Amino acid sequence: MAKKYQRKHRVTRTQKAQNSVDELAIKRHQFEPSGREIWTVVGADCDFMVEYDPSNSSQSFCSCDDYHFRVLGGSIPECYHLMAVRKAREQNKFSTIVFSDDEYEGLLRGLLGDIFSHIS
Repeated sequence: MAKKYQRKHRVTRTQKAQNSVDELAIKRHQFEPSGREIWTVVGADCDFMVEYDPSNSSQSFCSCDDYHFRVLGGSIPECYHLMAVRKAREQNKFSTIVFSDDEYEGLLRGLLGDIFSHIS
């Protein structure tokens, strides 16, 4: 009798993006009084920084490996983090954290430190 092999259900990027939105893992860090924003997607290993321009998706950016290897390499149009920020904005399902402009550099250093520790 032949063994039956079940294929593992693979979660698609679209599903992962929607799961992130549903779990409120999308954060908008807003700085006052300048109005600058940094968007992040909370991941299992670290937070990923996303720059999403709804008027020009070619100007978007994500700090994840998928973006650097597959999006920039041309094999996929966007990583799930970019999709998640787009969906969160469309559905108005994200958290906003307000900071003083004086805290911008510290937050950016913290995010970059988290990203670099994930790489190594």
